[in-house]
Amino acid sequence: MTNREKAEKLLKQMTLTEKIGQLVLCAGCNVDDKGVPDSFDLVRLLREGKCGSVIVQPQDMSEAVNFMQKIAVEESRLHIPLFINCDMIHGFETVFPIPLASACSFNTELVKKCAEMSAKEAYACGVRYTNAPMVDVSRDPRWGRIAESQGEDPYLAGEMAKAYVSGYQNRDNYVMSTLKHYAGYGASEGGRDYDIVEVNENTMLNTYLIPFREGVSAGADSVMTGFNALENVPISGNKRYLKDILRDKFGFNGIVISDASSIGEMLSYGVCKDIAECNEKAIEAGVDIDLGGVAYPNGLEKSVLDGKVKESLIDQAVLRVLEKKYELGLFEDPYSKKDKSCVFSANHLELAEELAIESAVLLRNDGNLPIKQDKNISIIGKFALSKDFLGCWQNSSKTEDLNTLEKAFKTAGYSVVGVSSSYDLKETEKAIKNADMVIFTCGEFSEENGEAHSKHNIHLKQEEVDCFNYIKGLAKKTVSLVFAGRPLVVSDIDSGALVYCWDLGHKTADAIVKLISGERNFSGKLAVTIPADEGQLPVYYLKKKLGRPYQPENPEWRFQCRYDDGYTEPEYVFGYGLSYSRFKYKNLKAEKLVFNKGENLDLSIEIENDSDIDGTEIVQLYINDVVSEIIRPIKELKDFKKVKIKAHDTVTVHFSLSEERFKYYHIDGSFSADVGEFIVYVGSDSSVKDCVKIKLVD
Repeated sequence: MTNREKAEKLLKQMTLTEKIGQLVLCAGCNVDDKGVPDSFDLVRLLREGKCGSVIVQPQDMSEAVNFMQKIAVEESRLHIPLFINCDMIHGFETVFPIPLASACSFNTELVKKCAEMSAKEAYACGVRYTNAPMVDVSRDPRWGRIAESQGEDPYLAGEMAKAYVSGYQNRDNYVMSTLKHYAGYGASEGGRDYDIVEVNENTMLNTYLIPFREGVSAGADSVMTGFNALENVPISGNKRYLKDILRDKFGFNGIVISDASSIGEMLSYGVCKDIAECNEKAIEAGVDIDLGGVAYPNGLEKSVLDGKVKESLIDQAVLRVLEKKYELGLFEDPYSKKDKSCVFSANHLELAEELAIESAVLLRNDGNLPIKQDKNISIIGKFALSKDFLGCWQNSSKTEDLNTLEKAFKTAGYSVVGVSSSYDLKETEKAIKNADMVIFTCGEFSEENGEAHSKHNIHLKQEEVDCFNYIKGLAKKTVSLVFAGRPLVVSDIDSGALVYCWDLGHKTADAIVKLISGERNFSGKLAVTIPADEGQLPVYYLKKKLGRPYQPENPEWRFQCRYDDGYTEPEYVFGYGLSYSRFKYKNLKAEKLVFNKGENLDLSIEIENDSDIDGTEIVQLYINDVVSEIIRPIKELKDFKKVKIKAHDTVTVHFSLSEERFKYYHIDGSFSADVGEFIVYVGSDSSVKDCVKIKLVD
């Protein structure tokens, strides 16, 4: 008997109440000192078959998980096991770099491996369903949830989506992944969480939906609806986006889950008169699971009995849930595994360190890096003695299992002659008195970013800037480390070396010290633009062509897209990042300048490491559709390769682009490539000018 047949057989035995129960996800995060959920009401719901899933914290809650599963399996009428769900955004007990940082690695294989390790830990603790990855294209650093995203580029976000999905849904420790937040949530106006989104469908298809399409193609089991509306219809009740596009156009056949309370929030949007109507719109649009369980239990059954909702819609959703529970083997073994030796293991920490090393981005270096171990250093700022490197959206119980920067530098053999964790000028002067080099730390703590942490001021704090300028005034050499979950305006500090560290997880300090010492080389590139000032926001590289584009060579001409009173160009562009190595690009060639539809376009470029240091370069390929049906971007990322190049060696990097890479969604919704001329750029970041012109013909 197939899993589908098993699900259909079980469905026939279910009452309407039990069916709706399978569509309800309850909160089970709060447990007592014995690991038992402290909500008696939850226990009752489990016994009565009124709750099909429970969300827990991403940490070892095995006792609570087994307690809840035991009630569902042994004490409910039909013995249906639970989905145990968690928000495993960038790790379980072992915390990896925040997703925005991980995207800066451009290393999809390593990201996949880290997701697989997270799934392994979660699986051992009974979790089979995660609300990750978050793949919202995010271009406004005022939005706190940019930390959870893969950055501003849809192609990179799509590649990362596939990596996370493949990692979580691995063969040995399969945990259902969830693409969120479908869709356009990252385009909230003004960078304010929960604000309105005004994006037309064509832009949605060509930008914000690309990572979801790619995640679906990788086999994602679940998609979560966003809090936002599109075309003035809240997503949790939006048939156009959930059925016509997600299911019909993209071919998604998995589970759609609401974000917390988003079904009921249609009341606040003013498109429903009561919770019953919210439920009706959500189930008709195709929302299978109500996360939080505050909507479907309150009136959905009555709507069916009153004839306002067809029971067949309920059955369809329940079958998706039951079939997946059978596929996961939950009916055979719903409990947490006893062997949890993988949780927070040395192997997982090694992976966390490797990803941290590849995610940090060197933005500036006037020769202050690397720092030799014979130098006396001082560490200044709020991260000098801090362990707040895990970032937002993590609940690891191992919050103290990190090195401080001071300890990591001392362990590496440095003489730390002074430390000040404040920006008090007298304390700073005392701490740096005998230093050859000052490590200056700044940025924002984990609690300052993530959900519900939108900002209109993304500059460094004035006390940080004042302290840095004081150190510089004393003629001290500096290396500045910025720890943050979003791009901050860093133009206020003119440091000899500047490293964007992000929040890199459990091995942050160790990774940063290895990079600063030169034991490891920088290779990270920005997955998001860093603005020169807040007045530019939103700012990103993938701008569309304009009638009067900005002309950098003639910035003072008024009648172009520019600002009168500030910077037009960003501080650091997408794809930018330095290394201790020096790379030179030369001899970009296309195998042929005219290629036919259905053929591949093959290109090559030589890259020389003109330095004494082995390095890794992220080679980026962008295209420009010269004449198109609709306005297209000036330049858009279509491929990248991460290549190791030994000192004084030259390698040839090859690209092979299928016709698919040249396609886009047209006005009529079709997905095809224009016949005609394209410009292909290959270089080290999105400002690349080295290009070749090619032509696509029928």
